[in-house]
Amino acid sequence: MDIIEQKAERNYTPVDLATRVSCCERRSKSGWSIKKICSYYHVRRSSLFRWLSKYDGGESSLKDRSHRPFSPCPFAISKAVEYKIRCLSDKSRENGMSSIEIWMKLNSFDGMKASYSTVLRRLKKLDGYVPYSTNPKRKHDKVYHTPSDVGEKWQIDVKFVPGECKSPKMADGRRFYQYTILDEASRKRFLYFCEEHSMYETVNAMRGAIEFFGYSPKILQSDNGSEFSDRAFRKEKSRYGRDYPNFLEPFLAEMGISHKFIKPRTPEHNGKVERSHRIDQEKFYRKLSFFSLQDLRNQGQRWNKRYNEMPKIVLRLKSPNQVELESLKRIYQNTGEIRCSKRLTSLEN
Repeated sequence: MDIIEQKAERNYTPVDLATRVSCCERRSKSGWSIKKICSYYHVRRSSLFRWLSKYDGGESSLKDRSHRPFSPCPFAISKAVEYKIRCLSDKSRENGMSSIEIWMKLNSFDGMKASYSTVLRRLKKLDGYVPYSTNPKRKHDKVYHTPSDVGEKWQIDVKFVPGECKSPKMADGRRFYQYTILDEASRKRFLYFCEEHSMYETVNAMRGAIEFFGYSPKILQSDNGSEFSDRAFRKEKSRYGRDYPNFLEPFLAEMGISHKFIKPRTPEHNGKVERSHRIDQEKFYRKLSFFSLQDLRNQGQRWNKRYNEMPKIVLRLKSPNQVELESLKRIYQNTGEIRCSKRLTSLEN
């Protein structure tokens, strides 16, 4: 007897009626073993045992039967409810009702009750029904220009220090913040911890970063937070409108730094510093426990030193300190500029 063909596009092998009857006859009349029948006809043991339990000597006992249940589902909706869902779906094309509105409208009628999942399942089966979908977030598709030399552009951002890292002996109302200032070319960064995020602390963080790096950047890039900008209060019709500079602008002008703001609600524009915050959360804050602000600063300083010495794939398995030194040497050899006086001996060597 011919064996049925194997169809790769199906997840199971359909067995015709003749093959089932032949398997049962081989077992009852010829006395073949279960293993031999399964190997010869390429059928499963579970299927063969099921056929043998049904087989009574005739083909009718092995025919496929209906899978329809003997009793109706107690939670099945009536035809009237199904018709009402179809009518509401047709009406939704005119006034734009959502699936939740259709469900609430249906339950407002007497004798027509159905769960939201049932209504949604029925709506998906109707022709012409388009489920509601949110507009995908449009991300920037332009190539981001990363400077090749250090000191060209810095990114700055503030991260909230998780409250579970505080010691139980500390007051619950105290909050701590981490200022992160990162050089885009080398990914080297400076961390500054404080108890508030304001322009005053932003200036303190920038002073510490300039002392840490040994040079100031040409461009500082930040988001539109109140600790970096007060442009929201400078509108013409604003209640607090004013025309004099804020606390941060004179400091940046004195240092010759141009301030650049990213597009609102697009943190991916500051992706380098945001990615470093993720690394902080995974490798630093998950195991951190501090007892005071000074303790947090000490542990953060040690972690930042380790971070700047870690090799990174994006830097071709070099650390931020190595990339910074190579960039400073390249600038010194090409232009003769000593951008960082702290690395003077390293540049000459």
